[in-house]
Amino acid sequence: MKFDHEVLIIGGGPAGLSAALALGRMGRSALLCDDNRPRNIASSHLNNFPTRDGIHPAEWRKLVRKDLEKYNTIHFFEGTVLSVENSGAGFIAKLSSEKVLNFKKVILAYGVIDKFLEVPGYKELWGKSIFHCPYCHGFEVRGSKIGLIGNGEMLFHMLPLIYDLASDLVVLTNGKAEFKEEQKELLQRKKIRLIEEKISGFKYEEEKLNSVLFENGEELNREALYSLPSFPFQLKSQIGENLGCEKDQFGFYKVADRGKTNIEGVFACGDNVSPAHSVLLAAASGGMAGAGVVHELLNEKLRE
Repeated sequence: MKFDHEVLIIGGGPAGLSAALALGRMGRSALLCDDNRPRNIASSHLNNFPTRDGIHPAEWRKLVRKDLEKYNTIHFFEGTVLSVENSGAGFIAKLSSEKVLNFKKVILAYGVIDKFLEVPGYKELWGKSIFHCPYCHGFEVRGSKIGLIGNGEMLFHMLPLIYDLASDLVVLTNGKAEFKEEQKELLQRKKIRLIEEKISGFKYEEEKLNSVLFENGEELNREALYSLPSFPFQLKSQIGENLGCEKDQFGFYKVADRGKTNIEGVFACGDNVSPAHSVLLAAASGGMAGAGVVHELLNEKLRE
């Protein structure tokens, strides 16, 4: 079977770009497909990345693309991968350009879609005054009046991080709290106010949050909010599922070392394999998946 490229990389974010870098360094041919839907498109900066702390996400991606230019085995497609089928000898992918191409391996690096609270202003403030990660955005709002939106057991995994950031912390469950008695007692002991009213909207000016509005007419002054994700996560594509890749209870692909899925020849990396979401960790995951693919390709070449 004739292959157009050795590897298909689906997703042009930190994971996909890092996978491409690993492949390029080892002389493997790959097509990186990017439909230009970066998860951090709303953010004006990315943080916690050595040498690039505070850089604009688009500028970071531009710099990585520049790094990849010297590797003539790495190619780009600006568009969507519509489908991928297992051909037995490899994979057949149909692109939004109507091209049909053949590959030996596939790397799923397309990440997740954030689910927004369906109230006015939430989407507009996302990545600006409403955040998902204190490592990514906590330093900039330290000492602020902060609200933590979430409910159930998972809230108490995030609580210690936000508690130490805030000068005044309020937990917003957006409905009846689903906490154990000892969890409620912890909130009371630490003087963390609990509001169980439904959120109806926000008051804000451009990117700056002023207050949270509730259905009962009350208003809570806040300067920043953190919002827990709702599980399972929604992935940006169903290509992995269609190929038969297994997922866990949180919606992530199950992977072994170096990002290998249960489907032979298919690897996954970045935000679609772990709840630890940041540019740095996604890039590391992509590098490992790229290395895993290189290892398989060169082992196969040696045994031809």
